[in-house]
Amino acid sequence: MKFHKETDHSYHSVRRNASFLDWRTQPRSTKHYPHFQLRYKLEENELLDDLKLTGTDTYRHNYPEGPYYLRTVPSAGALYPCEVYVQLRAVKGMIDGIYHYEPLKDSLTLLHEIDSDGVEHYFGDARQNRGFTFLISAVYFRSSWKYKDRAIRYILLDSGHQLGSLYAALCVMGLESTIHFEFDKLTLNKAFGFRDDEAFTCALSAAQKGEKEIAKLKQTLPYVSGCDYLETNRFIEESYRESAEYSAEPIEKLPFFEHIPKEQLRQAILMRRSIRAFAGGTIGESAFAHIIRDLFEFAAAHEVSIYYTLHDVEGQSIGLYRYDELLQEGNFRPKSRYLALEQNLGGQSGVTFYFTSAAESTYQKAYILSGFIAQIIYLRCSMENIGCSGIGAYYDTEVQEFLGTEENVLYMLAIGK
Repeated sequence: MKFHKETDHSYHSVRRNASFLDWRTQPRSTKHYPHFQLRYKLEENELLDDLKLTGTDTYRHNYPEGPYYLRTVPSAGALYPCEVYVQLRAVKGMIDGIYHYEPLKDSLTLLHEIDSDGVEHYFGDARQNRGFTFLISAVYFRSSWKYKDRAIRYILLDSGHQLGSLYAALCVMGLESTIHFEFDKLTLNKAFGFRDDEAFTCALSAAQKGEKEIAKLKQTLPYVSGCDYLETNRFIEESYRESAEYSAEPIEKLPFFEHIPKEQLRQAILMRRSIRAFAGGTIGESAFAHIIRDLFEFAAAHEVSIYYTLHDVEGQSIGLYRYDELLQEGNFRPKSRYLALEQNLGGQSGVTFYFTSAAESTYQKAYILSGFIAQIIYLRCSMENIGCSGIGAYYDTEVQEFLGTEENVLYMLAIGK
């Protein structure tokens, strides 16, 4: 993708484009629909209570400028560009309708009641969904305020993390999920009243298919800004439109938390953190096997390559790997640190992952799935008491040269004690 290359970091570009960031100007990171719209507290519905695991705040600190929140889902720079909408149909105790999730209040806001209409119309199969249909959107200015044009990458990665967070919450609820990438995002953006500042990226359903064909939404939802102010970025808006529509089969039968007790998974979600430093220590062989289980096969099936520099795992040779194959033995701690924009996390880790892809037509899917896979790793690390942190900034071309690949570099992820 042309816009991927245009947002590459290099040793010189990072220093040439350094700028001052005034945190007092940070845009609002949550979307608020009008106060008069009907709201439901998740805790008041036993069936829905665990939906708060998709994004509730798990830490807050008060500063003079206002409160600072961390949530169950990680985000580049803790900027949280993603919003979650859900259509509920035939869910006990709830009006059939389209809702917006408010993570800091753990509530659902009813936006539109449905009957013969619904979001099913915008997917390839317009038959009725009885259950949950989640839609993830990105409000790009929350990220571009800090990361400028490169925010096009971060909103896709964050969408993947949000997708993984939804999937994990549904696992706690005992529901099976299906991931959707191919739906009429551009038309659905308009139906939800979005302007160019917010756009859908992916979807997740946990529903039973009926036979009834569903019509398009009867009315366009009113526009509500996702920020308190906006600086437009035409590069991001055009990049999104150029890559939003593509063919991709739904992904079913996700195996990543099978046989994990629900309470153990719930606690892993609530205790998850993005760490800032590693104390040092060896990752156990069984813990590492659990962290990567099924992920290499899943990634390869969806055009995502996983490389990693293994620095300290019990019973494993140190060196550079691609999936399970050792490409080159050696101590690559200094190299991994340097490639991560000289952040210590890259070299202090027990393992540093590199996600790459050659996908062109399905570029958005590959990027989102990189974030999704990273979220699975985050939660498995949480279960194993191992630290984890995503690294979205790196020297792109030098990473490619080190890995020996021409594939686009999508993400780095460091794990360790």
